[in-house]
Amino acid sequence: MIKSSRAKSIQQISLFVSMGLIFNQLPSMAYAHPNEAAAAPAASSKPKDQFAIPDWATPVAPWPAVNKNVTQSIDKILASPDVKRAMAYLKSDESQTLKQAVTLSEIPAPAMTEEAKARAYLDLIKQTGIADARIDKEGNVVAIRKGTGAGPTIVVDAHIDTVFPVGTDIKVKVKDGIYYGPGLTDDTFGLATMLSMARALNDAKVQTLGDIVFLASVGEEGLGNLRGVKSYFGENKNIDAALMIEAFPPGVGGIISTASNRYEVTYTGPGGHSYAAFGQVPSAIHAMGGAIAKINQIQPPKFPRTVYNVGIVKGGTSVNTISPDAVMQIDIRSDGAKELDQITKRVLDIVNQSVVDENKRWGTDSLKVSVKLIGARAGGTTPADSVVVQSFLGATRANQAKEVMLIGASTNAGVPISMGIPTIVIPPGGRFTGFHALSEAMDPKDAYKGAQIALTTILSLVGVKDVSTPLVGKQAGK
Repeated sequence: MIKSSRAKSIQQISLFVSMGLIFNQLPSMAYAHPNEAAAAPAASSKPKDQFAIPDWATPVAPWPAVNKNVTQSIDKILASPDVKRAMAYLKSDESQTLKQAVTLSEIPAPAMTEEAKARAYLDLIKQTGIADARIDKEGNVVAIRKGTGAGPTIVVDAHIDTVFPVGTDIKVKVKDGIYYGPGLTDDTFGLATMLSMARALNDAKVQTLGDIVFLASVGEEGLGNLRGVKSYFGENKNIDAALMIEAFPPGVGGIISTASNRYEVTYTGPGGHSYAAFGQVPSAIHAMGGAIAKINQIQPPKFPRTVYNVGIVKGGTSVNTISPDAVMQIDIRSDGAKELDQITKRVLDIVNQSVVDENKRWGTDSLKVSVKLIGARAGGTTPADSVVVQSFLGATRANQAKEVMLIGASTNAGVPISMGIPTIVIPPGGRFTGFHALSEAMDPKDAYKGAQIALTTILSLVGVKDVSTPLVGKQAGK
């Protein structure tokens, strides 16, 4: 029985290693810069449409009816000569936006080490003409485009950090018009879109009633634990609405903040020689492996979407040592609070039972486990009929685009939503695939249309001098 179990574990480990090797094989591609634009060999296979709406994106609410006031306000805004010039600028600026996205994407910025990319972004946002731009104490880049003082304060956010560690090949490559680069879509193109919108506003001399805060935030990914937006929104209580830019498909808006719990689980035991101590001491790795296998058998509900992932495993000292230590990190997420609590309890019960089982197998109690909460993201929902949702929908339609669906996702939006601030996650333009993978890619065709929709949404909320009144009031949601 023991021998069969160990053989099975070895087979599983071999499979995981093989999968890792397969998934990390990428086709050769041309580099994004003109002097590196050699043709790339064709990939061995290509999906029919790699940019189709992903399976994880499922509707969580119907689109609302758009209030007449919203429609009329947006029509007035888009009829304004100044705004028309801004919209035209966004189209003409598309190549510059993509170029800056590539430049920023090639600066390493894993969570907690975003300084170099933040400094580069600060230089670029200052070049747009926004004088009030700085890096705050948390590392966020905060650029405020002041209005007349007669309107609300709106935050437009995209995050600086990526999931890829220093040393990853993040050079952007191009094949058949598709841009491939880890971190390019999530969320560097969002940063570049904010730069383009700032340039457009200043070039066209659009004067808003409210203030627009372009926030390039840190710590959205992984163990960053949303530290950038937590710090900024925690210290600035005058925010009336928030638009968070993420790598969503065109026409998709995010209104549910997916809540999450993240744990680091540490197994510790006496260890021993794999031959001499066999049968006398428990193995930390075997206990952890058993827990992972059982966690993987959990069938979470499809709605509200609930998921889990063991993302990091490590431990052991040598191939011929019964492991004295093992560590894994677990991410648990759900669009529902009850479901998150239920799946969390099941996972932690399995962890605790794995120690009992391993100790019982060898007739000892020397194996221990500790569980540490290393991250928690607040959940919440923006009502589908909220003015920010209506504004995004109205802006989408007014720019001759098509709304697709409202979804839930784990993003920076959880912080303002949990504070009662009207918030929506919106796309920057373009089509994306493979975020958080080395194969992350973007089709930039007509990406300017996303920027036009985003800017229309922003202007409808803050108001335009002599054109429209703000759709969101000061201190909304407080």
